[in-house]
Amino acid sequence: MNLKRLALLALGTYGMCALWAITGVQETTVTLQTPSVPQTISLGMLTPQQLADRAEELTTTTTSTTTSTTTSTVPFTRLADFDPNTRCQEWFQTAITVGWPNNTETLEKLGRLLWKETRCQNVSYTHPQFNGHDHGVAQINQIHRKYVEQLFNMPMEESMSDPTLNLRFAFLLYSDIVEGGGCGWKPWSLC
Repeated sequence: MNLKRLALLALGTYGMCALWAITGVQETTVTLQTPSVPQTISLGMLTPQQLADRAEELTTTTTSTTTSTTTSTVPFTRLADFDPNTRCQEWFQTAITVGWPNNTETLEKLGRLLWKETRCQNVSYTHPQFNGHDHGVAQINQIHRKYVEQLFNMPMEESMSDPTLNLRFAFLLYSDIVEGGGCGWKPWSLC
């Protein structure tokens, strides 16, 4: 093969790869079951009162006082059936509590996501495997810093280290893309 042909082949391949990277892979979308709560989630700008209400809602647990002890309870939901070998299922109850759909397909894919990203560990900014860019069990990227800090009214490192807030924000990303007709798993390259 002569040098001109090799150079043209390499340039052509590079051009096709660049075009693919820019346009992305076009797939047909599969309609998922509509989540029971919440129906619509918007990632638009929030008023200061809305921010305060959401942060309070996400960080409050139900407490009841008995004679001398205080117990916190987290709502428990029966999870959809899924393969018992599904990884990271210890996070499913938390995920359902913060809005993720309680269906087999979503839970199994969420398990794959959490395994792929962190091996089911909550990789916070103090964790030895923290890469400086992605936070928590769902590895929320720092490009979302402004929205995360506005939504939870605290530094991203702090809020995304909390698995409940981390999974809540991951659901907001997922649901916003699904609502727009796309693949909600795109931020984690699982489409």
